[in-house]
Amino acid sequence: MKNINEREDLDLSLKFGFLGLGMGGCSIAYECANIKTKIVNNMHPYTALLINTNEVDLRKFQETTNVRKYQLKGYEKGAGRNIEIGEQAYVEHKEEISNLIRGYFADRDFVWIVCGLGGGTGTGSILQAVMTLYANGFKGRCGFILTMPRDNEGSTVLENAIDRLKRFAEAMKGLGSILLVDNQKLYNDFIQQEPGASISEYLDYSNKYIANTLHEFNAITASFDPIAGYHFDSSEFMNMLKTPGIISIGKLLVSNGSIDVENEGTFLPDFKNSIQRGILSDGYQFKHANRIAVSLVANSSTAKRVFTMSLINKIERTVDELAPLAGEKPVAAYGDPKGQSIAFYSIVAGLHLPIRVTQLVKKAEELQQFEEEEEDSTLALLSSFSRKSKQTEVDIDLGSIFTSNQSKDKSNQEKTQNLDDLDPFKLIKSNE
Repeated sequence: MKNINEREDLDLSLKFGFLGLGMGGCSIAYECANIKTKIVNNMHPYTALLINTNEVDLRKFQETTNVRKYQLKGYEKGAGRNIEIGEQAYVEHKEEISNLIRGYFADRDFVWIVCGLGGGTGTGSILQAVMTLYANGFKGRCGFILTMPRDNEGSTVLENAIDRLKRFAEAMKGLGSILLVDNQKLYNDFIQQEPGASISEYLDYSNKYIANTLHEFNAITASFDPIAGYHFDSSEFMNMLKTPGIISIGKLLVSNGSIDVENEGTFLPDFKNSIQRGILSDGYQFKHANRIAVSLVANSSTAKRVFTMSLINKIERTVDELAPLAGEKPVAAYGDPKGQSIAFYSIVAGLHLPIRVTQLVKKAEELQQFEEEEEDSTLALLSSFSRKSKQTEVDIDLGSIFTSNQSKDKSNQEKTQNLDDLDPFKLIKSNE
């Protein structure tokens, strides 16, 4: 099947706006705004407002009719991965940002706050950004795209990410949906496909991958006619996005002739795995889900042959096993005139945080312990050191040296700072 983002004949369910925060958030939001379709006179259907401190980072993005940039003045060199500075920078410009949001997202159905967790500006300002959107009429119409760092990005990055994830976990019931992106998962998948690629190539790939994935799900809910009585439509998609908790999305593509309807082994295990593995993150307990929906898409002739009551019943049974407590579980089948494969799309809402968050916490604790052990080892080494005096053959008259040095010190006192003033132990005591 040709990628949805490459097609220009499809409709969209919702008009999305993207509020990009920090370097990571701006990069993803910019890629979302770059998507182009024929639906609106060959124009870009999404808008993005990019907010950052670092002047150099913002230069990477071109301002267009659907992309606006806003720099947090006074912090041009960035926040230095300090989330307190990132939050302070946002607060100082909150009124101007509110005005931009009211004008720039006025016609948007839903706004995504996009942030790469771990940095200073985006991670620091995200909580303030939520309040800004709520205060400007987007309560119940906004969600989050949050990227989790890879293991080897350093203790500061991990601790910043964990700090904000903790705050989100505490307030999750009062927030909209959260689309978590596991950079470690995407990186592992990418490195298998492109072992010789660079980090910059990975970042370009992952930003486009996230943008295209969300766009694809926004398109399939509005573009095809159902071939049975069930339909997962735009309003139900919106309800998914309004559901508090984590959202997980899955996708499976198989060739037209590979499915034997009477042999569930030819499709059911792979379908179940596609939900569990997810596209952007995995490790969820689906029994906690509030909603789950599945859309089956194939060309018209294949759809009539494959999407029988028998197959749909097997899909429904699997969905019920995975998410027994979900209040809504629609399974809808569609015919796509240009479809070249059979596609199984799934979206699950209202989930708890995945196991990946636990792994990040453990990794951060390991790094903290390692740093403490290294510090203790260095202090122990310093404590064990004792200076050995050297025996000299010539007796030295310390009094005469002191007297002669006094006159030199007096003449040079305006040029040379007293060494006692640079004593680190005295400086520490004076600061306590």
